Amino acid sequence: MSSRTGAWARRTAGLAVLVVALTACTADRGGPTATDGVVEVIADEDRAPVKPIKGELLDGKRFDSSALAGQVVVYNVWGSWCAPCRTEAPTLKQVSEESESLGVRFVGINVRDNDAAARAFEDSYGIEYPSITTGTSGQALLAFGAALPPSAVPSTMVVDTQGRLAARIIGPADYTTLSTLVSDVVEEQEPSDD
Repeated sequence: MSSRTGAWARRTAGLAVLVVALTACTADRGGPTATDGVVEVIADEDRAPVKPIKGELLDGKRFDSSALAGQVVVYNVWGSWCAPCRTEAPTLKQVSEESESLGVRFVGINVRDNDAAARAFEDSYGIEYPSITTGTSGQALLAFGAALPPSAVPSTMVVDTQGRLAARIIGPADYTTLSTLVSDVVEEQEPSDD
């Protein structure tokens, strides 16, 4: 085992057992509710494929996940009404910009919102990656199956180059956790030094 592989295994093992108290919004749009959040790294042999995702984007274009085949993709479930989504927005922006040169793509999945409010949210936080509209987000949510609880907003799902769910954050993402998860999934796709 190379030293890089050993370090990766130690970091991901630590993240796999990390369960932190996070604040997440629920289906009740009255405000955030404190719930237990989860950070999970999924072992290679336990990863399940994410179903194809298609939908309309907030900019009016169409999205088809097949266009991102072979890339690491980070999907973030959010709503402009969700206070923890506002908290994590700068982190998502920063990690998306830092990892773009590595071939990582970010896609938002806007839920229980209206398009005007969603676009204003993205403008306010300088979010430049695309987001699927509320009107077509249902299929995107179902693509993750039981790994994505229906009322878990915000949630972030990291999909590996083989189109399989590699990691997830249920609740708001912090910079260290998200950047580590993304880096680790990118690194595992690189050829080893052996």
